[in-house]
Amino acid sequence: MKALLSALYLWLCFVVACAAEITLPSVALSGVPFTVSGKDFSPNATVQLRFVGSDGREVAVVDARADAKGNWERSVRLESLGALRCIWQPSEASGESRLRVIPAWWSLLPPLVAIGLALLLRQVVLALAGGIWLGAWMITGADPFTALLRIVDTYLLNAYADRSHLQIIGFTMLLGGMLGVITRAGGLKAIVRALSRRVRSDFGVQLSAYLMGLVIFIDDYANTLFVGATMRPLADKFRVSREKLAYLIDSTAAPVANLALIGTWIGFEISLIADSFKAANIALEPYWAFLLSLPYRFYPIFALVLVAWIILLRRDFGAMYRAEVRARTTGKVLADDASPLANYESAELLPPDHLHGSLWSALLPILVALGGALGGLFYTGYYGALDAGEPMSLRALLSNADSYVSLTWGAFLGCLAAFLCVGATRALRLNELFEAWVAGIRAMVLAVVILGLAWSIGAICEELHTAQFLVQALQGAVSPAWLPALTTLTAAAISFAIGSSWGTMSILMPLAIPLAHSLTAGMDAPTQQFYLIATLSSVLAGATFGDHCSPISDTTVLSSIFAGSDHIDHVRTQMPYALVAGVVAWLIGDVATGFGLPVWIALVLGAITLGVIVRVVGKPTPAYYGES
Repeated sequence: MKALLSALYLWLCFVVACAAEITLPSVALSGVPFTVSGKDFSPNATVQLRFVGSDGREVAVVDARADAKGNWERSVRLESLGALRCIWQPSEASGESRLRVIPAWWSLLPPLVAIGLALLLRQVVLALAGGIWLGAWMITGADPFTALLRIVDTYLLNAYADRSHLQIIGFTMLLGGMLGVITRAGGLKAIVRALSRRVRSDFGVQLSAYLMGLVIFIDDYANTLFVGATMRPLADKFRVSREKLAYLIDSTAAPVANLALIGTWIGFEISLIADSFKAANIALEPYWAFLLSLPYRFYPIFALVLVAWIILLRRDFGAMYRAEVRARTTGKVLADDASPLANYESAELLPPDHLHGSLWSALLPILVALGGALGGLFYTGYYGALDAGEPMSLRALLSNADSYVSLTWGAFLGCLAAFLCVGATRALRLNELFEAWVAGIRAMVLAVVILGLAWSIGAICEELHTAQFLVQALQGAVSPAWLPALTTLTAAAISFAIGSSWGTMSILMPLAIPLAHSLTAGMDAPTQQFYLIATLSSVLAGATFGDHCSPISDTTVLSSIFAGSDHIDHVRTQMPYALVAGVVAWLIGDVATGFGLPVWIALVLGAITLGVIVRVVGKPTPAYYGES
């Protein structure tokens, strides 16, 4: 019996040894910490990790201790380069894994190559694929051909398999189908007729698009859809370039959503603030901190102010001026070599000349889609708050809502409404209705490909620890006065590189808030609170700034889609405007307030400065009042 128990014990030890495993990243950056974790070890087991080079020389030794469940996690930092073996030796088991360590600055190459190729070749698909290929080659260390295959069998596949990504794709394609039905039935012609009674010039078109963007603040994705779908035909009629329309859409999407007191962003932002406050033992109420941070979000505010000055002074500069002159003088709302992401003028979608369309058959589906999205937010938020055991409030509803599901529901209901409205007016036969719906979906295929590639290069940046390298390189040890300004630069650099404002916020917020709290520990309470609020505002505003400039951002892509613009033309014409607003926001906002300038003076001074820049640098754009 005793021998049997001994054998059983040895067998159990063997099973544990076989089951125990460690998780290493695909690749590590020299000098940048990374995480190694283990699971299924013996409870409280001591684990030793030995990193050995190809020459057999021991590079580093790290000890870890498993918890009561047999799991452990350890941060490791390696200075050497090349292929390493990680040998782990607990008391009852051992194993070996391999790890490649590359120079830290290499992690910037894939996004920079993608952005550079996009601007150089004007082919965003090839540019993104090039960046992904380079990143896959760096990660796998394999031959170039194998890295090329990883684009399809790993990164694109994983991007489309992600649930939230699929919901965005479903939302985009359903909205494309809805717009296809509305367009084919003459609905957009009816909208143009109705708005033409009040909008009589290119100035009216731009002002209407701007005001509509301010009103639709609930979500940046919904904003791009509704403003683009409604204003695009009218912008074409009054010769407003597609580049200008895309800029108006993009500049009133994320910036408005970032500042909105109700919407899909606020729950995410407050949850990040709350988690960071908890980790740093900060007693300030997260929602109150969110409200206090609003005046310090200089980039979203100044981006909206700049749009207002551009419209009111009727001036443009840079590539946007040339695009507007081309559209006004020649009627070409797109450049001759433009490749719009969505083609709303295809023969499949153009209505017959005799079909004038019904205004309500166009507006009702759009309103149903917006109402469905709002209803979905409150529905998912209500049951999410119940499951979380939170007391029911507007904050609880929004913080527990599922925005992706809500938007998908809204788009689906909008499609049903479009079917019913067009069917009721008998504008299209049943087969024509479904053909128009499929044609609208087909118009979104290129956009879905680009979104998948953008998500894939984001995954490449995550595997290469691009954000961690930027945080370490740019943040450093700084004085409190410079902390908001440097946080903005860091957030903008990360967001530009990975193309995601939310991803940037989730990476940087847990680092920036504890840093601000520790740097101001010896200061009085009001001063400490100021730097804390200014720093978290810089995370939110800087992330929006970088996302606004990045050609691989999903909101930038969606703005091009729904404006019917060439994507590279949109990025090229919007970039100077975003940089002007960003520089003013950084100098007069982050830097000046960090050294004591009152925030309200900074806001007024920044708004005046932007007006002066537009007046001095901008050139008068020709007016257009329609065909005489």
